[in-house]
Amino acid sequence: MTKVTRGQGQDGVPARHRAEVDWNRGADGPQASALPPVIPPTRALLGNLPVQAEGLILDLACGVGSPAFEAARQNPEARVLGVDRADKLIDTARALAAAHAIGNADFEVMSLDALALPNESVDAAISQFGFLNEGDLAVSVKELCRVLKDGAPFSVATWDVLELNTLFSTVAEVLRRHVPAELLPDFDYLNKLATPGLRERVLRQAGISTLHTEMFSWRVPMPSAAAVLAVVSAPVPFGRAWDSLADSEHENVKSELKQAAGEFRTADGTYIFPMACRLYWGSR
Repeated sequence: MTKVTRGQGQDGVPARHRAEVDWNRGADGPQASALPPVIPPTRALLGNLPVQAEGLILDLACGVGSPAFEAARQNPEARVLGVDRADKLIDTARALAAAHAIGNADFEVMSLDALALPNESVDAAISQFGFLNEGDLAVSVKELCRVLKDGAPFSVATWDVLELNTLFSTVAEVLRRHVPAELLPDFDYLNKLATPGLRERVLRQAGISTLHTEMFSWRVPMPSAAAVLAVVSAPVPFGRAWDSLADSEHENVKSELKQAAGEFRTADGTYIFPMACRLYWGSR
């Protein structure tokens, strides 16, 4: 979870130059007892996936089970397998599946760069903000193509440039004034991955035969300033930066964040953050 790479990756894909986020830090939160929410991008990416009456649906970098649980609900005759390299998130997803009696969803610890699955064993693949963001892009895409059956569909939602994620970009801009860059998520890397045509080229070179892509926009409502401030102190993705600050700096960051977020404050005191991601879907 702390691997750092430098320079260029395979096939000219940019490599990370800072430590990746330790997503296991987010295992002990509200998501430990409640199913992950079905947010607009979840509906959008599943809407681009042909209905799977049966077979295996693979959720790449599933976290605590989104969009795996919704795919399992929509496709009760299919088996959904969620994989993630963060073992604590997988433990949480398994506990949620058991607690909510979701019998057609299983979860395994697995890296996107080395899927422990046979060739051409997957009937469909999905991912929400994991695949095409995490791991080695070229390697993980080749792994997807290896495990997909010939003609099998996939559908993913992935972050584009940071400025389109106004909630995280607002928090990051404030934190940059208080912490070293290496304590923040490697947003420069994600921005480079969003270079127009880069992901499409890697997908096609790996063996994706049919490919579509479009931007998808939605809005994230926050009920209060306290809810906005909770983002900066949450375990991920800004937990390392937040934990490095003294208590006095915590108050300064909160004050600056509240002021910066004022741009998104509505007349009734709530906050609305415009968001956008990129959808990719098609088939092998």
